[in-house]
Amino acid sequence: MTQSNFENGFAALTFVLIVAAISLILGFTISQLSINEIKMELTRIFSDKAYYLATLCAEDALMKLKKDINYTGNEVVVVQSGECAILPIEGNWTVKTRADYQNQIKKIRVIVDKINPEMVIQSWEEVADF
Repeated sequence: MTQSNFENGFAALTFVLIVAAISLILGFTISQLSINEIKMELTRIFSDKAYYLATLCAEDALMKLKKDINYTGNEVVVVQSGECAILPIEGNWTVKTRADYQNQIKKIRVIVDKINPEMVIQSWEEVADF
């Protein structure tokens, strides 16, 4: 084997190793990006479920308040996909609910102006804290 063939072989081997290293780095980067996208999507799904649970509790509390004007809240509602809390009803019918689904917490506050003969809701909002 001549020196020239040896140098050509070494250059080819070096090129192949560099291309393989770059391919591995690209593959690892793409897989990390994919994993991060999946985590973000799961967080969004869990956040949506927490919101729906908090809304379910708010609607449940409003139905109970419509049936009994003296309903005080302060209970946990358990459904197949999780649970939410109806906090104690405050003042003239301020309903607060809280749901935690996979560490995603959502809180809803509903202020009711009138219950009978028809319920009038002054505001319904998701809040960061009560």
